[in-house]
Amino acid sequence: MTEVDGAALPTELADLRDAARDRALLAEARAALAARLGCPSGEALQHLIWLARDLDVELPEAAAALVGEVGAPEDGEAAVPARSRRAARATLAAPPSDSARAEVLRRVSAVDTPDDAEILDTLPDDPQARAVMDASLDGAAHLVPVRSPDGRVVDFLYAALNDSARDLFGRGAPDLAGRRLLHTDPGSALSGLFDAYVAVLETGEPYARGPFAYSTAQDGVPRSSRMTLRCVRVPTGVVVAWHYHREEDRIRYRHDSVERLAQIGFGEWDLVTGEAFWSPRMLANYELAEPPGSPSDLPKTVAEEDVPLVEDAVSTLLSRRESVEFEHRVTTPGGRHRHLWVFAEPVVDGAGLPVAVNIVSQDITRRRGMERALAETRRAMLRQQLRTAQEHRVAATLRRAILPDPGDLERLPGLRVTVRSLAAESAARIGGDWFATRALADGRGLFAVGDAAGHGLPAAAAMARTRGGLLGLAYTGRPPGRLVAWLNELVGDLEPAATGTAVVARFDPVSQIMEWTSAGHPPPILVRDGRAVSLEHDPEPILGALPGLEYTTHTVRLRSGDHVLLYTDGLVERRGVDLDEGIARLVGILGRLAAGSGPDLDRILAEMGHDRAADDTTLFCLRVE
Repeated sequence: MTEVDGAALPTELADLRDAARDRALLAEARAALAARLGCPSGEALQHLIWLARDLDVELPEAAAALVGEVGAPEDGEAAVPARSRRAARATLAAPPSDSARAEVLRRVSAVDTPDDAEILDTLPDDPQARAVMDASLDGAAHLVPVRSPDGRVVDFLYAALNDSARDLFGRGAPDLAGRRLLHTDPGSALSGLFDAYVAVLETGEPYARGPFAYSTAQDGVPRSSRMTLRCVRVPTGVVVAWHYHREEDRIRYRHDSVERLAQIGFGEWDLVTGEAFWSPRMLANYELAEPPGSPSDLPKTVAEEDVPLVEDAVSTLLSRRESVEFEHRVTTPGGRHRHLWVFAEPVVDGAGLPVAVNIVSQDITRRRGMERALAETRRAMLRQQLRTAQEHRVAATLRRAILPDPGDLERLPGLRVTVRSLAAESAARIGGDWFATRALADGRGLFAVGDAAGHGLPAAAAMARTRGGLLGLAYTGRPPGRLVAWLNELVGDLEPAATGTAVVARFDPVSQIMEWTSAGHPPPILVRDGRAVSLEHDPEPILGALPGLEYTTHTVRLRSGDHVLLYTDGLVERRGVDLDEGIARLVGILGRLAAGSGPDLDRILAEMGHDRAADDTTLFCLRVE
């Protein structure tokens, strides 16, 4: 039990009182804020929540402050006699006091209803009440007073309801007839409507209000809606007619949401009365405070360059009486252009004369901006494709000019050489693979495979300089380690700077010793007696990375019938696969193919799943005679 002014109240009734009060207050504050901000009620609720957070108060307290601050009569409140307004406003201007709420709940909790049936049985016929209810297009109820022994009105009984009558819980005449008002609708007391009905009964002056936010509850379940209400006196009591705006509110909210989300505005001109109506979104699209007086004034609102277009559209609309669809721009205060798509149609009478014009506009500025950006991106991509194709042609031409055809390779003493050198098919991936052979004056032969870093024309240029530099240095007769050290200095001094990898080897046909050095390149693979092994070594830096390096010269004695395979990373490198795994796979394939006359380079490419679109690939195979 809860104590209020010394009286014990059931806990559920106290909870009902607080819930109904807070919901009514919140609904009224939300409606007032929506009217002030010109936004949907749902958006107004979010603003109210933010206000409560900023003020560091609870939401009901913020709602109470807002309702008290608004203070003015609500939009749509009907004009009623001053004395009746004062009687009702005495209760409605502020939430009921605690003592008033306690009195209401006392009536509900301590009700004595045995005499209700007698009141209705002895009620005289009231044709006026029936006439008022029958004339109402909305719900209406005939209420008769229930008085205390001292003559005060303590409640009303539903004597009758029309067929349209439904309360917020969907109850009609079968559920409400013969029951008390405060039992079925305690919100009428907490909102002050009950006292307004009493004032109408006692003064005879009608009361009207709305639309306004209204809340009530039943069995702990709250309901809320905007509501318009009118109350008049009849000989046996009062008749109350009401209309809930739930469906209208839902339609209005959906309409406002569509306008806001799609940036669509609607307008109309009445050509007979000269009146014009534009929705807020329509005015915002055109940066206007008031709509143009007529369709002929529309060209005055658009960008100067688009005036002839809009004038022609208006002429078609009014003269030919045809619907028009067009796009134009509006100049914003910041000097930028807003793009609007517009559809307008004439409304004609029976004689075919235009009597009104409906118009819809949509702000498509963002869409046009995206289209421009996409168009520019496409043009840039096309320009890049053209440049890439040109670079590919130049790089491929340069590569063919630098690298000899396999049949034109310089013969090396004691060795038979076969080569497969495949340029990438992708214009963006053509790289810097190279190979070289040179018969030296001392009877030995030098051969090398390398890969200049990068792709396209820069890689082809770096490849040409690296290969040419090595062939020039080869005449010194120095071992591969020394040649690679000099080549490292040469590559490091290139402009623009370049890097790369290489395997450089020298073969003596008399001793059958191969000397070789690797600068960051995959190791050679030796195939002998049906087995394939990778000539592993400690990795050494790539060319051009660090100056002043010394490279190690490795040696291996070969035999007649041995094969040595040099290759570039395009053969063994795959996205998401470790390079060592690719080399191990290649060794396995070479082992399987070693039983024949020797490695078949085309079959190796096929079994490795070579992807010509990904990178250049070079295979360089030597067979010891």
